[in-house]
Amino acid sequence: MSFQHYTTDQGLSNDEVKCILKDRRGFMWFGTVNGLNRFDGQRFTVYRRSKALPGLPGNFIIGLTEDADGIIWVATNLGLCRLDPAREEFRHITIPPNRDQIGDNDVVYPLILDREGYGWFAGVHQLYRIDRKTLQLTTFPLPRNVHSSSVRLYLDRRDNFWVFSSGTVYRFDRARQQYTYILGRDQHHPQANIQAYNLFEDSHQQLWLFSAGHGLLRYDPKSDQFVDVPDNLKTVYALCEDRTPDGRLFFWGGGAETGLFSVDPVTLQHAVVKPEPRDPLAHNGSPVEAFYRDPQTGVIWMATEWGIQKMDPYALKVKRKMLPAPLTASPADRVRFVHQDRFNPDLYWIGTQRDGLYQWNRRLDTFTRTMDRRGLLRQGMYRMVQDNLGKIWLSLPNDLVQYDPKQNVWLYKEDWVPKTGHQLPNDIYHLDIDRKGAIWFTAGPLVCSYNPVTKQLQTRSFPVAVGGENGPRIYEFREDSRGRMWVYTVAGLFRFGEHSTQAERIPLQHADTALRFSDRIFITFSIDSKDRLWIGNIGFLAQADTSGRVVRIYNSDNGLMADHVLAMQEDKAGQLWLATDTYLHRLNPQTGTFQSLQKENGLFSNFIITSSVNSMSRNAQGELFIGFVNAFNYFDPLRLVRNTVPPPIAVTSVLVNNQPRTLEDDRLIALQPGDNSLSVAFVALNFSQPEKNQYAYQLVGFDKGWVHTNARTATYTNLEPGNYTLRIKAANNDGVWNQEGLELAVRVIPAYYQTWWFQGLCVLVLAAIGYAIYRNREAQRKKLEGIRNRIATDLHDDMGSTLSSIRIFSDVVQQQIQPVRPEAVPILQRISTSATTLSESMQDIIWTIQTKYDSLEDVVTRMREFGLKMAEAKDIKFTMQVSDKFHSTRLNVEQRRNLYLIFKESINNAVKYADCTTINVFLTVVGRHLKLVIEDNGRGFDPATVRQGNGLQNLRKRADEIKGQLTLESAPGAGTRIELVTKV
Repeated sequence: MSFQHYTTDQGLSNDEVKCILKDRRGFMWFGTVNGLNRFDGQRFTVYRRSKALPGLPGNFIIGLTEDADGIIWVATNLGLCRLDPAREEFRHITIPPNRDQIGDNDVVYPLILDREGYGWFAGVHQLYRIDRKTLQLTTFPLPRNVHSSSVRLYLDRRDNFWVFSSGTVYRFDRARQQYTYILGRDQHHPQANIQAYNLFEDSHQQLWLFSAGHGLLRYDPKSDQFVDVPDNLKTVYALCEDRTPDGRLFFWGGGAETGLFSVDPVTLQHAVVKPEPRDPLAHNGSPVEAFYRDPQTGVIWMATEWGIQKMDPYALKVKRKMLPAPLTASPADRVRFVHQDRFNPDLYWIGTQRDGLYQWNRRLDTFTRTMDRRGLLRQGMYRMVQDNLGKIWLSLPNDLVQYDPKQNVWLYKEDWVPKTGHQLPNDIYHLDIDRKGAIWFTAGPLVCSYNPVTKQLQTRSFPVAVGGENGPRIYEFREDSRGRMWVYTVAGLFRFGEHSTQAERIPLQHADTALRFSDRIFITFSIDSKDRLWIGNIGFLAQADTSGRVVRIYNSDNGLMADHVLAMQEDKAGQLWLATDTYLHRLNPQTGTFQSLQKENGLFSNFIITSSVNSMSRNAQGELFIGFVNAFNYFDPLRLVRNTVPPPIAVTSVLVNNQPRTLEDDRLIALQPGDNSLSVAFVALNFSQPEKNQYAYQLVGFDKGWVHTNARTATYTNLEPGNYTLRIKAANNDGVWNQEGLELAVRVIPAYYQTWWFQGLCVLVLAAIGYAIYRNREAQRKKLEGIRNRIATDLHDDMGSTLSSIRIFSDVVQQQIQPVRPEAVPILQRISTSATTLSESMQDIIWTIQTKYDSLEDVVTRMREFGLKMAEAKDIKFTMQVSDKFHSTRLNVEQRRNLYLIFKESINNAVKYADCTTINVFLTVVGRHLKLVIEDNGRGFDPATVRQGNGLQNLRKRADEIKGQLTLESAPGAGTRIELVTKV
């Protein structure tokens, strides 16, 4: 029986533990004589009395009780307090003794809860009832007793209220406030010699009283008495109900003389769990004062004076047994084999390397040492078999001895080997027995078989030498299902037929060329029930069929976690167990998958050294046995318990900007502006090998997937404002995940400048400013348009009429003076022409200034009119193509004026100088760009040789003023092309 231990070395506040509680979140709580401890499987959090902050009233913890709201009521040597475990807040419950000046009457005993939800607890002089909501106290007197050193309360399932006062038992009628004496010594019963401690009610509603001096007493409801039972126990402190693997009910108990024991409630037979100082996983020997059995997992916690003990079937999966110290002469004697007797299933034969042969009576748990009369067993032994007559055969370094346990007779090689013609070498190493009962053994280079019934000895040989520099090398025997004996030697693998005396060599054939190995260098060899050959070597395990064809190889790439496979044993389910230099492996040949057992599971060592001897064996019930130094492990592979309980998850701390933050009941974490970092620590409350727990978390809205970690902490910085969900899940030591997990709401509150109302207000303000600017510009534009229209009107009315008068007057004068002064007519004609030209230019200026012609459509119309007028005068064909997208385009004054003048100048040049017959104009708008192309088919010119006049310079200047790009293409005889591109 194995236990895990927790003491001050692991962080417990004190080794003397008084009480145990598991809260509804899944934390374990332990009350000690110096502090309260919360345990999450890997770390103890200690609470003690503190003057600075509200804490425990006293450090001596007497009792722990959790109510329906998850509040823990802590009874201490200096009073009672309620603890909110989620907030880690303590609140003291003041009782009258706390107000006096007496220092030794403040003790409070464990609180119990009744069906109405009231709490009941006792002090030194009073019984108290407390309303858990209002914390109002109601006092009741305690029975007057000679002694008042301890008070315990117990409420059974029938609602009987039991009071234990200094070893005396009373039943309390709460309605009448009356006590009924039941058992024990008080002032009215001074002769009573039973000191009662407390009650325990089992699953059948049977009450058991544990006492000092009389062990267990059973309650008889008919007589209303506790009846002493013949359990041979004296002092019992505590009881706990448990069940065997087949469902049979039994109790665990703790007592002064027995420490820890088990007892059958029907037969009342008990068995004491003996301490073993050499075994760190044995019972520590201290009396158990309190138990807690986890109803979900079956894990049992025990409070002792030397720390906490935990009996965990999910962690300590294998049983342990050490050879008794007085029998072990050598401090490091290896167990070579453990074999069950074929005729007495309670008896086991245990062979050691130096200390002889032992008989272990498993039912009585006793060891008996057996030694031959010559003392040869002290030299060590290799193998053992038991024949069909019940005799024990042992291979020794220089002999093969036979022992009859019934007659206690030892026979040596010279006693049983036939005298005629058989001279066997002394080096007898390997030993086996076949299905017919023949004993197979090696003797030098020979393989021999001996029939214990007929006493006939037969020798067999090999077709090749199987020796080496140091003599013969025959390593292993294995029999297959057809009765053929396989022998593994230094020269390879051989097979003897059922009736043959000559071995047949079976070479290994490798189908996989990636990994080839010699069939002469093995570490171990075995054959399973399906005649699969298994070859263990350095770094790999090979599987072959009976023809020697290697069909599969296992190594580190597909799950083998060891460099050396040292021994193999098949279990009843057909799974192969491998003793290696790293863990005990289990291979499922069907799936090719591995699992392992380790020292944490109860193995004495992860390194299973076999000293070239197969130290693994299987009994008739299917249990496996593995030898170690002065000890062995054993277990039933079919009853290995897998932890299928998903672990609950709890948050242990929340840090915001590295400052602790209390997590409220609604599980909402609110981050204010300036809270730049969030760290959430969590734990999976699985106490079976908690170091193997696995964790994953995801912040929905931030993480794209699950983040797997071993750190048990999720940290985020500079989260954007919004609502998130932190999801946490975990798996236990056997990989079972709590998929439901834990969810926390995270709300990142934005700063005022990140809020929608502030941003909306900013948009409104900007819109108002933009609108104001727009209105101002519109007002300025309208004002400017008014000025432009007035200038155009003034120019039209004043300058236009004046120029017209000049032209008219010059024409009249011309007509009048022509007969008289004909030489003056040309001058008058020039005056009239100049006035006409100036009037036309004035009309262009007025058109440019007037706002009603700001659209591109107006410009196009004027350009078309001008082009047609100029072309018709010279009989030139004029075409103008305009895109459909210009109707909504508006131009400012500069764009309209320069675009028109560029067009006008280009048309003028083409009409006057190009000597062309066709002028084509293309005007397109693409996006926000306007493109004007003017082409003619005239005589053209070479731009590189023709001197550029003011006309071309003016064109480029006007293009620059409207930020356009003007290009001119011309060649002699190829016409001229002018292109303007500008943004509108």
